[in-house]
Amino acid sequence: MKKSIALFILGGLLITSLFAGNTNPNLKEIEDGVLTISAIDKDAAVKYKQKYEDSKDVTIVTGEKNKKNNPITVNLADFENKEVYIEFSCDIKVETSDKSEIEMVWMINDLDAGLPTLVDKKIAVGEWVHLEGETAIPLGANKSFYLSGAGIDLAKTNFYIKNFLLRFTGDGLGKNPPAPVDWKAVPSLKEAYAPYFTFGIACELGPELAKKGVQDGIAYHAASVTPGNEFKPDAVFNYAKPQNQNYVDFQAEDGKIYKMPDKMPSFGRIKPFLLTAKKLGVKVRGHVLVWHSQTPKWFFREDFSTQANAPYVDRATMNARMEWYIKEVLSYVDKVEKENNNGQHIVYSWDVVNEAVADGAGDIKWLREDSDWYKVYGDETFIINAFRYANKYAPADVTLCYNDYACYSPTKRKAICKIIDEIKACPDARIDAVGMQSHVKLTTPVTGPNSYEEAVETFLSHGVNVQVTELDIANANKPYSSIMLKAKYKEYFKLFLKHRAKDGNPGITGVTIWGVSDNRTWLNNQKEYQGHTQYPLLFNEDYTVKQAYYGVLEAIKSVEAE
Repeated sequence: MKKSIALFILGGLLITSLFAGNTNPNLKEIEDGVLTISAIDKDAAVKYKQKYEDSKDVTIVTGEKNKKNNPITVNLADFENKEVYIEFSCDIKVETSDKSEIEMVWMINDLDAGLPTLVDKKIAVGEWVHLEGETAIPLGANKSFYLSGAGIDLAKTNFYIKNFLLRFTGDGLGKNPPAPVDWKAVPSLKEAYAPYFTFGIACELGPELAKKGVQDGIAYHAASVTPGNEFKPDAVFNYAKPQNQNYVDFQAEDGKIYKMPDKMPSFGRIKPFLLTAKKLGVKVRGHVLVWHSQTPKWFFREDFSTQANAPYVDRATMNARMEWYIKEVLSYVDKVEKENNNGQHIVYSWDVVNEAVADGAGDIKWLREDSDWYKVYGDETFIINAFRYANKYAPADVTLCYNDYACYSPTKRKAICKIIDEIKACPDARIDAVGMQSHVKLTTPVTGPNSYEEAVETFLSHGVNVQVTELDIANANKPYSSIMLKAKYKEYFKLFLKHRAKDGNPGITGVTIWGVSDNRTWLNNQKEYQGHTQYPLLFNEDYTVKQAYYGVLEAIKSVEAE
């Protein structure tokens, strides 16, 4: 599979035409509209196609002949005011008389973009070294890519370069833009990521997953699918309320008998979703059992009352209702699997509790207090009990997760770790993973202090896996840029691969994209994005691939470089 991916991305590097009006003679256009520069700028210090060692195609830069501060440069004037994704690679050998190693800093002189650095690496003198780097950048005027001469005594230094390549991807580059590519005419993300973790896509049964074309694409790209609403309590109860005061008896763990509404849940949406997933050969993430939202108010009130001022039930009654609900749902899923899938799991993971931590979590107040669950319990007992009951009724090999958003917030991350530790300390409870929803923005820090990566590392240190459960990347109040989105998806997936579960240690075990195509993203219904259309996903409305898809696919090269 790795070979076919490489061929798809890099194959076709046959030169077909010069970029119209180019100022750099080494700039060429390849078939799909991507541009390349395959040589550094020529000056008195530079000689192309020299014979050196076992090669006849080495570029030699003689330092003592160099009249510039930076010994190696590439003019980027052809990309002025363009947003471009730049990929750089070369093999280089440095000879100098006064050092055993030398620092290679390859960068772009664009101050507005933060002086992007593609490579910063110390290399041994006298040895061939392969260098590569990448960045996405809106380029200004009069910019260049160069090897910094800082700290290098050019009079004593020579540079030998092979296989030099700059590859530029961007909207509107080249004479002919690339033709739209159908999502089934590219490598399968499910297959590409199978060696590393489960790749999934969220999709509601209606109106999308009911379409054959969508089913074919989901089956092709996704090993897992997450229902948008079908498994949430409101939907499980069929958006209905108890009728005619008919009840059934349920014996709870405390030995007492509690009344539960008869003929509820109805499961009218769960079964068709499960059977569709089974037909497509994909697994399902169960989302969600216990949540403050999309759970009917009557579920928390005495006599299942729908009156707004009806009193809340006591803890014991709420425990019984929670246990009953979790047992009903998990038992029904088990029944469907036994009757339709030879007892093999269709649902492989459950979000047991969703979004219970407050946004401004502190050491004293750290739970969401606008939750009916909290209003009944007043503390985290309901979370612990949910994982106890899920452990009681779920198969042992089905993953149990705590799921939340903005997990990279230091205070929220700390509160989630408190939940992890309390569940793990309870002898009859089980938690296997934290679900990081990952509704992020282009500006969300991926690495560094208070970053996404820091949250991942923190959760893993508490002995649980991580599932990236609802990934989408908003352009927020910025204009949409396919190149910036591609770069950000690639950055995230490189991080996911870096922290994948391996060697029996906790790690990232799954990544789910929250939606199929941009036209149905939930982000465009959010108040904070009003007036700014969001394009956060991998596929267009016509199910052609976006640049972001290639960012996800190309991230796998980071594993090959390990």
